[in-house]
Amino acid sequence: MNFFTILLLVFTLVLYLYLIVNRRAIIIPIASSKKRYVIYPFLMGVVIWVAVTQAIDVDQRIRTILAGLILLSFVLDKKGLTEDRLILNSLDLKGIPLIEIDRVVLMEDELTQLVKVNYFRKDRRGPVLLFDETITELAIFFSTHLKEGSKLEIVTTED
Repeated sequence: MNFFTILLLVFTLVLYLYLIVNRRAIIIPIASSKKRYVIYPFLMGVVIWVAVTQAIDVDQRIRTILAGLILLSFVLDKKGLTEDRLILNSLDLKGIPLIEIDRVVLMEDELTQLVKVNYFRKDRRGPVLLFDETITELAIFFSTHLKEGSKLEIVTTED
C-alpha cells in the first residue's frame, strides 16, 4: 500500500472514533433531516461500485472505498447539547460552553411541532436551532445548566 493510502486509512479511523465519541456525549440532539440517512449510504454504494468496477489496482480500490467511508461518516454527524456545552458542528473540539450563554429564547413551531432555540452570547445572536424535544424538557435543561443570571425566555406565539 502507498503511504498516502495508509495516511487516508488512519485519517478515516480517527474520524470515525472521534465522531462516535462526540455522538455519545450529546444528551439532547438537534433535529436532523432524515433524508441524509438515505442519500449518504446511496452515495457510498455508488462510490464502492465505482471502486469495484473501475479501479485498476488494489491501492486505488482501497482509496475509493475509504472515500466512500468518509462520505458515510456524514450519517454519524450529530449536533446538540451536552452537560456543559452546545455542539453546533460535530468536528468542533470545544463547542460553545453553556456558561458563556447570556440569554436563551425558546419557541414552539406550530406547523412542525419542533422547538426553536435561539441563544445570545457576548451580545451576539447565535443560529436558530431546532429540537425534537418538548419545550418543557428544554426549559428544564437550560434552567439547570445555564449560568446564574442568564435569561431564559419562552415565546408562546410568533408575532
